Amino acid sequence: MLEKSVALGQKLKARFEKWQQQFDIIGEIRGLGAMLGLELVKGENREPAADEAKQLTAFCLEKGLLVLSCGSYGNVIRVLAPFVITDEQLENGLGILEDGLKDISN
Repeated sequence: MLEKSVALGQKLKARFEKWQQQFDIIGEIRGLGAMLGLELVKGENREPAADEAKQLTAFCLEKGLLVLSCGSYGNVIRVLAPFVITDEQLENGLGILEDGLKDISN
């Protein structure tokens, strides 16, 4: 079980780090293991992007994926993948989240 949880956390973090390079809207990646948060920021001052976080959560909900916006400014997307998630379910969810990031980055 420990190996599975470590592998899940590593897979999520690797994907999030890839997105961090791809999307300017992603600031910090926070968390541990499979419980991670994507900080959304905008502008040169890297101000909290709360409106964009709301748009992303709405996009994901419309596609069947539940994610939460949280944090002091409401600009952190919290992801907590369940331990029993299958690779197919994980990839589907990450695909939806990535499509949402593309949508709000345009």
